[in-house]
Amino acid sequence: MSPKAKAQLAREHLDRALPAVTVEDHTEAVTWLFAALEAAIVAVAERHGIDTKKQHWKKAEVAKQLHDSGALPHDFSDTLDILNEARKVAVYEGDEPDLGDQSLEGIAADVETAVELAEQEDAQ
Repeated sequence: MSPKAKAQLAREHLDRALPAVTVEDHTEAVTWLFAALEAAIVAVAERHGIDTKKQHWKKAEVAKQLHDSGALPHDFSDTLDILNEARKVAVYEGDEPDLGDQSLEGIAADVETAVELAEQEDAQ
């Protein structure tokens, strides 16, 4: 069996995250939102011939690079960083993560935009 397309994987992760956002289950929400956003960035990066490696920090750099080059209309690197830290706090510490001045719903909307952009890239 071959691996799923990253845009499809991003959508599946987002679909797992959204119910958790609704009930404010921060651990589930930030974990799946992070996975969805990473997969979306990788999907777009692959379409533009950019290697993302298997490192979280590299994907944030790639997100910024994709924005700077015009491949993405928004820089998702800050959202990736926030979600990565939130995921660590929620999973490793069992505490509610600090999302800065953003809401869980706002972050979810940002991730959904990234997933939609990845799906558009994948459809081309």
